[in-house]
Order: sequence, then structure tokens, then C-alpha cells
Amino acid sequence: MESIKPNPNQPQQGNSPTTSAAFDKEKIKGFYKESLPRIVKTFFSEPIQGTFALLSEKSETSYFNSLILILSTGILYILVPYVVAGDMRSMIGFGTFVKIGLAIILLMLVIAAISFGIKSISGKPVFKNELLTGALCGIPLSLLIITIFILGLFSKSVDVTDLLSGGGQEVLQSGGIIIGFLMLYIFLMFINIVQQSLKSAGTKDSIAWYVSPIAVLTAFFITSLLIEKLIK
Repeated sequence: MESIKPNPNQPQQGNSPTTSAAFDKEKIKGFYKESLPRIVKTFFSEPIQGTFALLSEKSETSYFNSLILILSTGILYILVPYVVAGDMRSMIGFGTFVKIGLAIILLMLVIAAISFGIKSISGKPVFKNELLTGALCGIPLSLLIITIFILGLFSKSVDVTDLLSGGGQEVLQSGGIIIGFLMLYIFLMFINIVQQSLKSAGTKDSIAWYVSPIAVLTAFFITSLLIEKLIK
């Protein structure tokens, strides 16, 4: 019997790079279409039990969701200030906006690292599972930058680049009281995320309650030091 030779012009079956790339795109689409709305709804509608349930999930899906959420938040903090800056872009430079996005990503990673460190005292956590602790912080951070963007459309007094570069006091004095309250709530959300993360690992409620604010403040402090060194 004559053997059938494969046709070089015919696409081969199997896990080709094209198929893998398409699969990755589908996973990303699935995250924004299904996973992200579910996570956001759970986060805001059930801030205690819902956040605890999200952080209790230990799977490759949650790890993938964590990575995409962290990257998405960082990109959001690059694009939104860039759009709001308007004519000031030429003076500020795109590198400044990239640094803002990287700083936000760094903050989320530091929070995840601190959570990992605390849990390591009484157990053997896996770092990639702790990424979700930092990633969930991207939800309130995204809420902050979107709110600033919306306020910026209606008020010239709210300058997102000024706020993110350390000039927050002038912004608040010029009518950004809403942002001030929102930043307070975001800080409380951070504490809740870390607290529920610790509780999901079996930490006692009292210990989680006292340690969480310290962990969040430490994360901001460490991030500020790292950013200062990176800028120099």
C-alpha cells in the first residue's frame, strides 16, 4: 500500500503556537467577560464572606486571574493619567506614566509578599496563591483612578497627575473631598482584604484584626522606599 505523505501546505493538527496563542486570548476574554464581573460583584456585594471565599480558592484559575488583574490595574494607571494629562504629556513624558503603573503593580506585589510572610510563620503557603491578596487590591485602586478620571471630566481642579505625584493636598483643598473619602474607604478595603486573606489561612480573628492594618501600612512604607530607590 502506498504511504500517504503529509501535505506541507495543509495545516497540521496539534498544539501549535497559533493554537496556544488563540487559547490564551480566549482565557483573557473569559476573564474580562466572566471572571472579572463575578469577582467585582462578590467583592462589593459580600465584602466579608465573599472576599473570604475568593481568597480561599486555590487553583490555577485564581492564579491566572491574579496575574491579569494585577497587570490590568497597572495598565489602567498608565493610560488614565496619560489621557487626563492632555497637553501636559509632552512636558511630563510617557516614562512618568509608566512609573506610576509600575508603582501600583509593585504595591500589590508587596502586599502579596507581606501576606505570604505572615502566613509563613504558622504554615507553608505558596506564593502564587498569595498573589490574589495583592490582586484584589487592584479593584479599589481601579475604582479610585476611574473616579478621578470622571471627576476630571467635570472639574479642572482635579488633576490626576498632581494627585498621583504627591500633590494630593492641593487637590483635596480645591474640592476633591469625594476623593478623600474614597481613599479612606480604599484603605479600609485593603485592610479587609488582608484580614480575610489571613483568616482564610486559619489565622485567629483577633490576630488578623490587629495585624492587617499594620501589614497594609508596612506595604505602603516598603513600596515608597522601593520607588524612591528605583527613581534614583
